[in-house]
Amino acid sequence: MDREASVARTPTITRGSRQLRNWQNFQAWIDAHSDSTWVFRGLGDVDFSLIPTIGRIPQYSLSRELSVLASFRRRALQFANDAGFTNWEYLALAQHHGVPTRLLDWTTNPLVAAYFAASAMPAERDVVIRRRATRATPHASGVACRVVATRVRHSRVVDMESDGDPLSISEIAFMLPRVISNRIGSQSGLFSVHPAPDHPWLDPLEDSDHVFQIAGEDRDFFLKRLFYLGVDPLYLMGGLDGLGARAAWQAKRGIGLGATK
Repeated sequence: MDREASVARTPTITRGSRQLRNWQNFQAWIDAHSDSTWVFRGLGDVDFSLIPTIGRIPQYSLSRELSVLASFRRRALQFANDAGFTNWEYLALAQHHGVPTRLLDWTTNPLVAAYFAASAMPAERDVVIRRRATRATPHASGVACRVVATRVRHSRVVDMESDGDPLSISEIAFMLPRVISNRIGSQSGLFSVHPAPDHPWLDPLEDSDHVFQIAGEDRDFFLKRLFYLGVDPLYLMGGLDGLGARAAWQAKRGIGLGATK
């Protein structure tokens, strides 16, 4: 056979076909984690660890954590109806509104986790710009992200009635809060609670079969596919904030704008 003819028939793997193959690999990964015991978390940087926000603050202390929570709870009544919230639900409410807590957000929907992974900004890095060392956030397209899956056994679910104090648990567990916010409901959300919030949780990241990595250059491809499936800021955030964020994302990419007059 003519070598040139053979080479000519060799299919070229384009960027688009590679990205589509990676998306299909993600769908297969989802199928392998499809029973109801799996939960998922998106990490916007391949170097991110599983450590709660309160534990990321330098020189974490329990006294500071308690002060932060007490301050939030005292003022929260100005803006939200108490509705008989338990200590656990106040903790979830604080986490949901950006207060640093010992909780980590998870979801039962892997597509939601993929959205948060692909849309999140990576961490700052040490770089050299014009021969000067500094720290900067690289463009997301240059940094891989990942979706993590872990099993939640019944024994690891907190009984919020008998375990009344979130700060008293001795092992990492999961809490299933009431839907105290529309966003928690739309995101199929639940939380892991960490008794040592300044220590990263290593177990879910140790088995590569349960971690799906998305190349930085594939982030936008994944976000477009998720948009086509209805997983976008409006679905996840709701309200005018979600609508505005979705409109901004669509305008930037020029997709899904619909008919206009």
